[in-house]
Amino acid sequence: MLMQYTPGQIRQALEEAYQYAAQWVGKGQLPDFIPALDHEDPGRISVCATDLEGNTYTAGSYQGRFSMQSISKIILLEQAIRDSGEDVVFSRVGVEPSGTSFHSVYRLELVEKVPANPLINPGAIASASCLTGRDKEEKYQKFRALAGQLLDNPQVDYDPAVCDCEMKTGHRNRALASMMLHNGVFTGDPEEYLELYYRGCALRVTAAEVSYFGAVLAGDGLCPKTGRRLLEADRCRMYRALMATCGMYDTTGRYAIQVGIPGKSGSGGGILAAARGKMGLGVYGPELDGHGNSVCGMKALEYLSRALDLRVY
Repeated sequence: MLMQYTPGQIRQALEEAYQYAAQWVGKGQLPDFIPALDHEDPGRISVCATDLEGNTYTAGSYQGRFSMQSISKIILLEQAIRDSGEDVVFSRVGVEPSGTSFHSVYRLELVEKVPANPLINPGAIASASCLTGRDKEEKYQKFRALAGQLLDNPQVDYDPAVCDCEMKTGHRNRALASMMLHNGVFTGDPEEYLELYYRGCALRVTAAEVSYFGAVLAGDGLCPKTGRRLLEADRCRMYRALMATCGMYDTTGRYAIQVGIPGKSGSGGGILAAARGKMGLGVYGPELDGHGNSVCGMKALEYLSRALDLRVY
């Protein structure tokens, strides 16, 4: 726990991180591969932290919502394990860094038949294939309820316009799903798995909610506000390990050196980070680098890692 810091010191560190990150506005690009997100304001930056007592601290444009995108892959993986068990899930997806982009076709065709890990696009689609229920809506509602608990927002839901956009333009992900069907990774309807995956990506969240989820992971699965168990401690250790090794795609090594906190980025501009035993962080900046990570979000986390001594590796 961050007992060595007063609330005022934490707020000051967040404000300084926000000012530091703002210097990089204009250094990245809006995600043109998701047309529904190419209208975001590049100057809207959010920097938030939630400690293990459930206190949330904010700086910047923290009230605005954004598309969760790949941060949701951790929640999707948890729901898949709850529904089908680890043996089934990890027969369909591995746990190793891919060393390639988040939507690469290369490995599925030439290296292995199953996705390298659950935090790249094909891995998340494979996770979606493990959800159980009478129909697509029941599967989604279970996932949405879990997301509501982990984000401390029972009303969280997906943006139909973003989901529809991705369903219409996500040709590469459809190719990945078809290849996995061909490889025997899963059976059933890949269009359903794609829509479940895209609904998760289209969840509308705030950086404060993301930081709350980070605090759940940092606290080994306990609710920061009540102490009630939300996730198994062993699974939190697994998710933090996956974040540390795979969470920032093919820049995970550089992120480890610069920030040193298990993190998961999303192409909507958000980044989740979980410093075990300390706090969760949620940052947002819509402009991305060439690997799909928020430019300003990375800078904010780099600053906070130093200022609050959050590095865990």
